[in-house]
Amino acid sequence: MAVQLTGPEGFAFARRSVGPSRPPERLALVSRAGTLLFVVDRYEISFADGIRETVYLERLERLLRLDEDPDRGFYEANNAGTDPDELLEKLFATETKRHVGLLRSHFEARSPVAIEVHANVVYRLMQEDDWEAMLAFLNERLPEGGALSIEEIKNFDVEAMIAFDPEEDEPAREDGTGFVMYFHEQDEEDDGLPLLGLCILAHAVVHDIDWMDVEEEPLYDRVLWRAG
Repeated sequence: MAVQLTGPEGFAFARRSVGPSRPPERLALVSRAGTLLFVVDRYEISFADGIRETVYLERLERLLRLDEDPDRGFYEANNAGTDPDELLEKLFATETKRHVGLLRSHFEARSPVAIEVHANVVYRLMQEDDWEAMLAFLNERLPEGGALSIEEIKNFDVEAMIAFDPEEDEPAREDGTGFVMYFHEQDEEDDGLPLLGLCILAHAVVHDIDWMDVEEEPLYDRVLWRAG
């Protein structure tokens, strides 16, 4: 089953379940463009009676009577060279330190036996900081004479690009599907990330999005505490 990536202005990209996986958590590292974030989606608390309760991040501060913190649950890479695994481990360690004890205390009367956190990836592309860097990443991988420009991308059909089927559709440079076809053919390179980067950049350019966050389903989880 394909993993869904979503973003503003109707962006929807289905990662393949087989072959190059196009992991968005590696896109900033490989392209040197954009920013990686891991974001807490929810906490799952299990109780001795077998019942589970879900606490979404948006509810946490109200539930635990915490001061408002817009950065709570958000873990942003310091730079494009940040290792995704290290950032994810930071999330797990910090959540354990900051919130596990508070959640245990809040639910003490119900005898909690385990607390689990679920998180998702966010890839952020900023117009001012990242468009040219992503364009350079793509052009480095295109054949001689095939370089793209932001002006050309403005005329692309991003819906046709994302829906393009290399086995059934005829590619064309003018609408961007020719570049989709090319990167499909080179799909093993960089784990398929040039194609993902192309589709994100094209969507941002065509819709003139200054700040584009692409979110993945919450695929990462860990039990942060279990009763001994």
